[in-house]
Amino acid sequence: MTSDCIINHWLLDIASASLIHQESGEQRRLGEYQLKLLVVLIQHAGQILSREELNQLVWERRVIGSNSLPNAIHALRVALEDDGKQQLIIKTVPKKGYILEAEFCHFQRRINEEDDEESDVQLLSMTPPSQPSAATTSELPAEEELFIAADVAPAPLIAETPPAARTHHLWMALFGIMLVVFITLAAMIWRSSLQQQPYLTQLPLEGVTQIRLLQLTNTPRDAITQQKDIAKLLGNTLRQLNTTLQQRATRMDIYYSASSDVNNLTLNLKNACAHQQLVMTVFNADDNPQALSKLLTEEMERKLNEMASCNP
Repeated sequence: MTSDCIINHWLLDIASASLIHQESGEQRRLGEYQLKLLVVLIQHAGQILSREELNQLVWERRVIGSNSLPNAIHALRVALEDDGKQQLIIKTVPKKGYILEAEFCHFQRRINEEDDEESDVQLLSMTPPSQPSAATTSELPAEEELFIAADVAPAPLIAETPPAARTHHLWMALFGIMLVVFITLAAMIWRSSLQQQPYLTQLPLEGVTQIRLLQLTNTPRDAITQQKDIAKLLGNTLRQLNTTLQQRATRMDIYYSASSDVNNLTLNLKNACAHQQLVMTVFNADDNPQALSKLLTEEMERKLNEMASCNP
């Protein structure tokens, strides 16, 4: 009786130097040193083996390229369908080496007519034939001879992630970070704009039905605008204008803001069939309120005369 090792549904068949899937029957051939490496890992399942130990046990102190071991590990992961990122079966332990997780190693007994007392370790220590025969199976690319100078890397079975791909992943990561930063800044600016968005406050006017006096707030001029009592300054004038607007079936909105010596007024007149608007900038109006009242009256009447008269 001998034992066969099954890893992730793949049966290690040393006689043919290959892995055989238990369900589909697919056969994947291994190179000489890939097979030796897998046997060593199985023999030491659950143990961390350093690069030096693996080089000694697999390549027997031969001079090999620096990529030979990583390439062989990568080839075994591909053959065993192990995710190179998650590394569930064969794990890379940073600065220590590699380990084959023991939970993935399962052994089954089989009858061997030549030697029914061969042990698991003896089976796994066998050297596979250099030219296994199987005409109908899929074959992994063979390794090149590893008797080479230390500064020459062997041809990889399946290349690790190429530099171009790593660069692409790096750029993708940087793009993701920049996108998050951009969205964060945009959200902050948007919230700030909402908080600073100007809005209008309607000031109370007694005896006025056709006019709304709207003070612009939440602007850099807030303090000065609020210091000036525009309702008191224009109250009598607006009550007089209210009569004219009633006769013409017209409503007027006055938008107001101020700086230290400037009053900004926007007149918006509207009736059932026409609309007029006038922007006024008045300097030093506080020193001459009569002039401001006269100017407001004249400009409103001028705009009323420009409006088409119609029935409400």
